[in-house]
Amino acid sequence: MKNQLLRIEERARRAFEEYPFIHAFLAGVGVILFWRGVWEIADINRISPTVSVILGVLILGGIGLFIQTFIGNTLIIKKIKHEVELEKENKKEVTVVEREMIKEEITLNHLYNQIKELKEKIDHIEDHLK
Repeated sequence: MKNQLLRIEERARRAFEEYPFIHAFLAGVGVILFWRGVWEIADINRISPTVSVILGVLILGGIGLFIQTFIGNTLIIKKIKHEVELEKENKKEVTVVEREMIKEEITLNHLYNQIKELKEKIDHIEDHLK
């Protein structure tokens, strides 16, 4: 039974790859109908809001989704913000390093020209001494 349901789900997923809007629409309808049914069952059985919250927390906690759903998203958002800040800092550092490299390149060019001039002077002096 489990494998048969997985095969049906896989076939449906492949069929909807070409029609993502229809897939999203049907998924939305399915989720809403599911939650409507749960809501109606809770109303029929006169489950109070307090009991609903407690049962919901116990169920979500029991299957490991409470923290993932409510806290996990917050952690993901914080991590993304941190990564954006790091990227900004890295860009600033790259800009500073590029400026330093340009200064060093100018200094190296200046030193190269001075060494070249000194070599020419030495060569000129050596030519006169011969």
